[in-house]
Amino acid sequence: MKKLLLLSLTILLISCEDTGTISSKNLSINPPRWIQGVWIDKDLSRINIRMGYEFKIDDLCQIINTMSSCNKENLKLFSSNDIIFADVQEQITNTRYAIDITIQSITTSYIFEKVDDNQIIQKGKGVQVIDKLFVRE
Repeated sequence: MKKLLLLSLTILLISCEDTGTISSKNLSINPPRWIQGVWIDKDLSRINIRMGYEFKIDDLCQIINTMSSCNKENLKLFSSNDIIFADVQEQITNTRYAIDITIQSITTSYIFEKVDDNQIIQKGKGVQVIDKLFVRE
């Protein structure tokens, strides 16, 4: 009886052991066709500052003048580490694209709404953030 109890406890402890790894969930980025392309902040472009977004078939990049930072590359880098959690959640309609990108415990959220074929609005979140108009480049 004692051996059976000891065996049961050993199996229970081994099956509950924490491996220390955190698996990533969905890592794909899929912007809708209507938003794909380069979009520049209309107000900043008037003073020759190029700031905005590039939506690729499978990526979302932030543009600052001649540089860009793409999320697909960052997600790939972080997801190759077994300890860091990464996830992408998207909501897509014919006029709205929302994406949440989580790396570890930090989530960056974007919401874009189509005004027409050449304009989108990034919806502000929080108290001091305002909606921003972007034009197709």
